[in-house]
Amino acid sequence: MRRLTEWGGAGAALAVGLAGSTASAQLPNHIPEETGGHASQYVDAVLTPAGDQTCTVLLSVARAGTLQPLTNGFQLAIDTEDDVDQPAPDYKIGWTDDGRTTFAGGHLREVTASLKNGVFTLPNAPKYFRVELSLGLGHLSEAVIQRQCFGPVTQLVHVVNNPDTGVRGGDWLWNKDGH
Repeated sequence: MRRLTEWGGAGAALAVGLAGSTASAQLPNHIPEETGGHASQYVDAVLTPAGDQTCTVLLSVARAGTLQPLTNGFQLAIDTEDDVDQPAPDYKIGWTDDGRTTFAGGHLREVTASLKNGVFTLPNAPKYFRVELSLGLGHLSEAVIQRQCFGPVTQLVHVVNNPDTGVRGGDWLWNKDGH
């Protein structure tokens, strides 16, 4: 199973191997700080193996420590047809002169205009999907998400350490309380 991370169209790729284990992923040590001490309520959305249950996903972006939702200042793109058993599509991420991010390749489509109060709703989320989050020129976070459903509707949150200065770490987390 392949996992590739591509950064800002620069052509560099970092391969991250994930075992096909069904065991729960360990929480990285920084998740308690990112979630304001509520680490037991969250599961890593990249490392935890995908589940078979289906659900609607409510995807949002939040500030680390407080989990205060971000409702603007970012762009979001999703590829819901990412096939982890095939080579990664040639994704192209770029920036226009006015600072907007452009997304292309595979089935990647920008969904920023579909956000409602900072939340994107993805009905019947696929087992694997790719997300690209841009907080401006050169500040990109991407991941292949492995679906975990904790009810018919489940929250996926990208915790950003410092959204005011761009993506400087953070995690994609499933909220085990659903939403």
